[in-house]
Amino acid sequence: METAQETAGVVRFGVFDLDLRAAELRKHGIRIKLQEQPFQILSLLIERQGDVVTRDELRHRLWPEHTFVDFDRSLNKAMTKLRSALGDSAENPRYIETLYRRGYRLLAPVTMQAEHARVTGAEPHGTQFESRVYFSETGQRSVSKRSPRRIRILKWAVFAGIFLILGSLLYARYFHWVTLGNSSSQVIPIRSVAVLGFQNLSQDPHEAWLSTALSEWLTTELATGGQLRTIPAESVARMKIELSLPDVGVLEPGSLERVRKDLGTDLVVAGSYAALDDKSGDQIRLDVRLQDTRTDETLDALSETGTESNLFDLVSKAGQNLRSKLGVRAVTREEEAAVEVELPANPEAARLYSEGIERLRDFDSLAARNLLQQAISAEPNFALSHAALAGAWEHLGYDEYAKQEAEKAFNLSSKLSRVDRLLVEGRYREASLDWGKAIEIYRALFEFFPDNLDYGLALADAQVSGEKGPDALATTQLLRQLPAPLRDDPRIDMEEGLAAESQGDYRKSLQCSTRAVEKARATGASLLLAHALLSQAWASENLGDFDKVAPAVSEAKEIAIAAHDQGLAASATTIEAIALEMEGDFSGAKEGYEQSLALDQKIGNLKAVAAELDNLGDAFFYLGDLPSARKSYEDSAATYRKIGHQDGIGLADSGLGDVLLAMGSPEEATRDYTQALQICRQLGDRSKAAGALLGLGRTQRVQGKLLEAAQTITEAKSDYQQIGDTLNIARAELTLAQLDLDTNKTSEALNSAQNAAASFEKLHSFSDAGNAYLLLSEVFLAQRNVPEAKRMIGQALKAVGSSHQRELSLLAAIGAARVQAASGATNDVVGASKQLATTLEEANRAGFAVVALEARLALGELKFNNRDHSDGIADLRRLQRDASQAGLLLIGHKAAEAAQMGLAEAVPQSTLH
Repeated sequence: METAQETAGVVRFGVFDLDLRAAELRKHGIRIKLQEQPFQILSLLIERQGDVVTRDELRHRLWPEHTFVDFDRSLNKAMTKLRSALGDSAENPRYIETLYRRGYRLLAPVTMQAEHARVTGAEPHGTQFESRVYFSETGQRSVSKRSPRRIRILKWAVFAGIFLILGSLLYARYFHWVTLGNSSSQVIPIRSVAVLGFQNLSQDPHEAWLSTALSEWLTTELATGGQLRTIPAESVARMKIELSLPDVGVLEPGSLERVRKDLGTDLVVAGSYAALDDKSGDQIRLDVRLQDTRTDETLDALSETGTESNLFDLVSKAGQNLRSKLGVRAVTREEEAAVEVELPANPEAARLYSEGIERLRDFDSLAARNLLQQAISAEPNFALSHAALAGAWEHLGYDEYAKQEAEKAFNLSSKLSRVDRLLVEGRYREASLDWGKAIEIYRALFEFFPDNLDYGLALADAQVSGEKGPDALATTQLLRQLPAPLRDDPRIDMEEGLAAESQGDYRKSLQCSTRAVEKARATGASLLLAHALLSQAWASENLGDFDKVAPAVSEAKEIAIAAHDQGLAASATTIEAIALEMEGDFSGAKEGYEQSLALDQKIGNLKAVAAELDNLGDAFFYLGDLPSARKSYEDSAATYRKIGHQDGIGLADSGLGDVLLAMGSPEEATRDYTQALQICRQLGDRSKAAGALLGLGRTQRVQGKLLEAAQTITEAKSDYQQIGDTLNIARAELTLAQLDLDTNKTSEALNSAQNAAASFEKLHSFSDAGNAYLLLSEVFLAQRNVPEAKRMIGQALKAVGSSHQRELSLLAAIGAARVQAASGATNDVVGASKQLATTLEEANRAGFAVVALEARLALGELKFNNRDHSDGIADLRRLQRDASQAGLLLIGHKAAEAAQMGLAEAVPQSTLH
């Protein structure tokens, strides 16, 4: 009879692949260390799948008859190693069943594969991945210059790090797939445990760090081997803030119920510690209680005594006792070594590191940064100190420093466990904006632990950042297949909403955030509720439903203030300000941005500071304060440069381009748009690159480079179409309509402008709709359809009146004057002339040079209606000269054409032959 090894190939059972030819065991492509004897046992069990393999059969396979060996001891040892590799246990078997006095049986169905197609992706530290390519290539987080979606820079910087980056950096939640029958699989969750911290009975603040250190080590100790699911320390920290739960030695039944509802945990570990009064002054007593949140029962209470200089032994003893009580196998020597390196070996470094991560969880990134820098000085080669410092730098907005520390953590991570190594590398790839590698890593982790919610969320977030919105949506659907209560976690809804937003689907985003609000409110997770409320407000803003914004933002802000989360409060204030901006209350928006700016400056978040300065630039621009707008954009760019945030520099440069173009400096505007375009293309940010192209195309238009402008705007439109940004597609369409009108293609201009106007109305973008109706009035005037021109200018003025944008208001006044004068009535012409003179004065005073030239052009043309040909021609000649000197050749050409037409009207027909 052929053995499995002789037939060769790859055998699959459960989530494992056994390569019989290479003698390798892999779990989702990741190689699992398996020695020769455990491998032989597994091979025989697979050959006899479903049958009982007796101990005698195993003895004959593993040891020749004449080999002297302590058979029982050796077989038991080999079987223990095999179970450890599979994450299995004799008490609760998923793969190998022990039949007392008979032998063993493989429970999982087995399938043979002739060839195992494996694509190798990222391979940190020699670890192999199986990469299944089944996601599409479309989708992006769209952030445009004039779109309020730029708040994403602020909003997610505040809490994505809290709940995703650091939450998944240190610990994992473990689950296992159990195959039932031959074709169906379901998830059988194992018990979950949350280490809540330890009360400092000595009341000495210098000893407070021990609570964090003990909790970190004990959580890792209990997670080792994957037989218990541990709740991440960041989730525990959030819960304690939400429930106002201090470190206590034992929880009352009411508190246990609230903890279970918030965290979804089966078990909690809490307790206390105290320094003992002995001669050495180094002795510590640790009291630990294990409680069941479902029954309110105390399952175990134990005390251990050790020394502060050797905390690991103290935690190890407590952890082993808890594992024994829970029926979980003991930690192996190899696993123990991996647990030991979860805290710095240097006692001072361990204290500083513990205090640093505690400050990070309390939203005090400045203090965390200082403590973690000191920890690194005390022990430079501890990887997780660098990883935590990367998180602190990111929260403070220093992307380049965050990247440097993340890289150091990655380079020093070889001694960490396999999971922690991958998490550290994933964080490094994110900081490096290498979204492809980050996605590969999180996908491998999610496949390796298919029901790990934190890994799934990290994967979805990386997919959104990596312009794979549809893939992120698919990932969230997988998360919804998890067992309760994980599938009901509001973070899944928020992540799905983010993915929908990246596709421009704000209706779905609103539905998702509304579900998240309901779930978070039901569980009492107030911080998650605040984030969900802000997501809900953000989606409502983009759908034009402004009435729903203020209540949601107000509640979120109250929660943030109560939790002392000033970054979250700043985000709420910014969303509130954006709502005011979208409603045309630019003064109110400016005040809101200034409040957020003050909060961001207080907590030291320079990325948020730079983003708020950019927002202020928008508000000043809309108010018509060009000098202040220019300074805000310049300060924003300078701040982004200080922290090395290239994408932000591109955003601010585009804002500067807008200001410089309005001020009549097209060459300088071209410079800033080009810089923004280069930066954004280099970073792969297609949304901001398209925004820079749109600005550059508009600049080329006023420079008279109409063919180049058409090509540039068409390219921008194509980019927007690829990323699904419907608002900016319509903006590009409107600019192309302007170019058609410039070249007398009135039919094409009419069609494009009408399409753009319909899109703007649908998107509730009133200022854009005003622009579209204003252009339509010009098109109808060119077609000599004065009634329709009057109707369009009426709609334009109505839309402009609700937007209150200064530049748009000035342009609408010029358009209205042109339509008024088109009637030819003397009173209308006189009234239009007065209106244009007033508009020209306002434009000059505000510094809107291009608008001022447009007013002069309209005034010059209007003088022909008054039969004042000589003055009109003289004015247009001066306008041609001034516009040409400024590089605004389009207006110069129009002035020259108008002057020529006026000259033709002034000369008697007989003299023209």
